[in-house]
Amino acid sequence: MTTTRTRDRGELEGEVLRLLWASEEPMSAKSLQALFTGHVPAYTTLMTILSRLEQKGHVVRIGDSPRKIKFLAAQSGGDHAGTSMMSALDHASDRREALLAFAGNLADEDIDLLRSALRSSRKRG
Repeated sequence: MTTTRTRDRGELEGEVLRLLWASEEPMSAKSLQALFTGHVPAYTTLMTILSRLEQKGHVVRIGDSPRKIKFLAAQSGGDHAGTSMMSALDHASDRREALLAFAGNLADEDIDLLRSALRSSRKRG
């Protein structure tokens, strides 16, 4: 018996994180499940994903009782993206090449934002 994948690898983790980032309160797997459109993952699948995200340090589990467990994102979406970008840069064999490739794909608004952030950090330092 073969199973047809409904999502790409890692896509469900990303969807769960996006839902947690959008929430101001910790969420249960059941409440996360209710927010999905299209193919809704099974409760057990969500619990597995949440446990994996917890092991990776991306979510924090709140509560001990199985029926009262809720989850909260360990960091904001922006902080997560920044950490991921720094990790990718740290693993690049040629840091300069990676930075130039990244900068070469930025929109003008992004470049302006980075320039402004660099000016602010230099003033503080």
